Amino acid sequence: MGGYMKKRNKESSILFKRSGREKIIFGIVFAFMVIYSFTMLYALFFLITNSFESRLGYLDKLSSEGNPFALPEVWHWENYAKAFGELSFTSVNTGKELGLGVMFLNSIWYIGFTVGGGILASAFMAYALSKYKFKANGFIYGVAIFSMTIPVVGNMGASFKLMSDLNIYNTPWYVILTCFSGTGFNFLILYGVFKNISWSYAEAVFVDGGGHFTVFFRIMLPQAFTPMLALAVVAAIGCWNDYMTPLLYLPDFPTVASGIYQIDLEFSRIGDIPATFAGLVISILPMLVLYAACSDIIMKNFTMGGLKG
Repeated sequence: MGGYMKKRNKESSILFKRSGREKIIFGIVFAFMVIYSFTMLYALFFLITNSFESRLGYLDKLSSEGNPFALPEVWHWENYAKAFGELSFTSVNTGKELGLGVMFLNSIWYIGFTVGGGILASAFMAYALSKYKFKANGFIYGVAIFSMTIPVVGNMGASFKLMSDLNIYNTPWYVILTCFSGTGFNFLILYGVFKNISWSYAEAVFVDGGGHFTVFFRIMLPQAFTPMLALAVVAAIGCWNDYMTPLLYLPDFPTVASGIYQIDLEFSRIGDIPATFAGLVISILPMLVLYAACSDIIMKNFTMGGLKG
């Protein structure tokens, strides 16, 4: 057994041995990623340490003799309570004070509809186009792919006008109605997933007297569940960090991203920057936990290889 394992290890080392050119390219890419990671951790360390500072202590750090990255002499944990109690902004339309708690609730239902509806609609469309042949099949697929090439800024004005004419601007109906488009990156991935699932499963269901809905919901959808979960996690992270869409179309329903963006614009009124930093730390924690819990699922489903299981 030992000799066999040594032979396997030797074969693996020969198989994955890099040439001189590959080593240089790998080294350059690795160095670039290390530098990029350092810039991310550098900013994150600054954010976390200064979220525990006092207001005056933070201003002292910014002085010519201060060290912005020094640890706080006294750790002010109350900044995190202030983040929920004091971080807010006034809605222009309603005049209400919108705090961090409201922003979290808005983010939850915004992500729920956007991600859940978007993934499900993409699954419906991808399955129909990949498994059923009809006259408009190629045309619909072409439109779905072409729509991905149109810049968002190119149709923003038309979208804004349409939402206003439909009276769904600045209402939750905007999210509900727009999330079921079924196109985009999710469609592209799920089209490939369903295309690679054997139709023999469906034929077996038909023999047993089942219908097309049974095939989709009982056979195809469960087999595509893991890729759909990976897409949902990636989409949730994107929606959580998206501040432009809620800012433009849902000004009275601020999410964490759009709400903190508007609070940042009112630094002169807030004044307590460490409390704002505490709010930023709170805002990134859910996505850090989500990614840490689902990182294996994401990597396994978005890593392409020559072998398929």
